[in-house]
Amino acid sequence: AVVSTQSTGRINVLGDITLFPAHITKALAQLQLQTLDNSEFFLNLCLAYTTRDEITHSVECMAQGVVAGDLRVTDINETLMDQCMYSEDLPPVDMLLRTSGEVRLSDFMIWQANFAALQFVKVLWPDFGFWHLIGSLLDFQRHEPLISQNRATYKPFLQRMTRAELSAVAHTEHCTLSSHEDCHFNEAISEAYIETHRMRTENFVNNLKAERRKLLENCAEITVAGA
Repeated sequence: AVVSTQSTGRINVLGDITLFPAHITKALAQLQLQTLDNSEFFLNLCLAYTTRDEITHSVECMAQGVVAGDLRVTDINETLMDQCMYSEDLPPVDMLLRTSGEVRLSDFMIWQANFAALQFVKVLWPDFGFWHLIGSLLDFQRHEPLISQNRATYKPFLQRMTRAELSAVAHTEHCTLSSHEDCHFNEAISEAYIETHRMRTENFVNNLKAERRKLLENCAEITVAGA
């Protein structure tokens, strides 16, 4: 697979590309590697993908991190889960559009679409045209203020909840005395624990990204029979 050197877009494949025949796996890996440093726009392809598989994969990554000693069980939370998904660095879904008239999500990007506007259009995908898109976008505009408000409210709530959970863990680990009054726990101890958590999870995520890039490089070097 060869991408023009003038291309400024990045191609991401969300899913397990190793499930494809070797020549397809190789081509998909090469496309992603060749466009890895581009950032003007992104083309995200969900191939060999389901949300169940994505969540299972994310949980497996974190479990392996705990076994290897790179993570602690108490490090696992919604934020880390999000960073372990196939979509890792991508923004959340704003609008999820389903064609064909089927009113179901079919296990598609359910994690990322928690605040998305859902559109179900009674037209098959090959017939989906400009005016169908305009209608969907106009309908999205009606919901966008509420979606933005909910996201703006949820983000600080999640941050406060995470800090409270980590502080509780720090308190439990520090105060091993039988009498709570004798425990000299303070804010500095809590902040130090939160910082070590941040550094530990950041290192884990960086290593995970490096492993995924290595997998792409290995897939890009696959020898295809008859090629």
